[in-house]
Amino acid sequence: MNAASESRFDALAERLGDIATRHGVLARYSAAGVGGPADVLVVATNRDELRHALTESRSLGLPVKVFGGLTNCLISDAGLEGVIVLNHARAFRFVADCSVYAESGAMVVQVARAAVERGWGGLTWAVGLPGTIGGMVVNNAGAFGGETSRVLESAEVLDRQGTVAQVECNWFGFRYRCSKLKGAGDAWVVLSASFRLKPGNREFLLEKAEEYTRRRRHTQPPGRTLGSTFKNPEGDFAGRLIEAAGLKGWRVGGVVVSTHHANFFINEGEGTTTDYVALIRFVRKRVFQQFGVLLEPEIEFIGRGMDPTAWFKGQDLENGDD
Repeated sequence: MNAASESRFDALAERLGDIATRHGVLARYSAAGVGGPADVLVVATNRDELRHALTESRSLGLPVKVFGGLTNCLISDAGLEGVIVLNHARAFRFVADCSVYAESGAMVVQVARAAVERGWGGLTWAVGLPGTIGGMVVNNAGAFGGETSRVLESAEVLDRQGTVAQVECNWFGFRYRCSKLKGAGDAWVVLSASFRLKPGNREFLLEKAEEYTRRRRHTQPPGRTLGSTFKNPEGDFAGRLIEAAGLKGWRVGGVVVSTHHANFFINEGEGTTTDYVALIRFVRKRVFQQFGVLLEPEIEFIGRGMDPTAWFKGQDLENGDD
């Protein structure tokens, strides 16, 4: 990296003060506990800090990317280039007309659980959902028959020019697990969202919430994991294929295929991204060799030296160690 870029990163860290760290390591924030340093790591603890970090980074011409819970992305051991903003803007509040306002870094599970405790329906399906409100909106998250697009009323979005706009639900162009923000880079960042809920029977809602929580616990193992590693192939389940290939408990370094659910790979404490990548490639190759099914990763690979297009070409299944 040239001296001019280093100088701009230094300037940003100085402008942002305590919320910014030069060469801050991402592993401590990642759901899987892996990942190297960012050129500048920013932890924004409220909406205003989030907006300030983004506008200052762009004013200096620095590349910037926002992450919420880091729940489904595998970060390079060598780290990430540019400014990485972790969205920890987690405040939320309930409004008398049966709606809830939440900053985009608020954890979905906390907002949903608090709504159920009040006896308000509409978010009960989300009581066990990982991630943040911002990610929930961008991905049109859903579960157990519920979906974000059915309860979202409006949201605040920040564009590249630093303009904040209040937009209605239909602005997002929601589709199944998708919105127009998904894949749009940093064109817009969600700052906050408002959801229209409805009064319900508190005891019934609590019972449904517990049912959904139990179902998630039954299918999703505890531990440091990225969630589902592979997409389910049409007409089958990735976890079933991995288990049928005899790979439950298979290990590379500190990362192991869960014995509870084979599509979850667990970092048992000392695992690295290199371990994760090696295990993912091995499992994919073994399943293809035994069943002729080409599993596609569900997680995102990001950072220096991460090149999944090279790893997951057809020849990857023919080469490499067993």
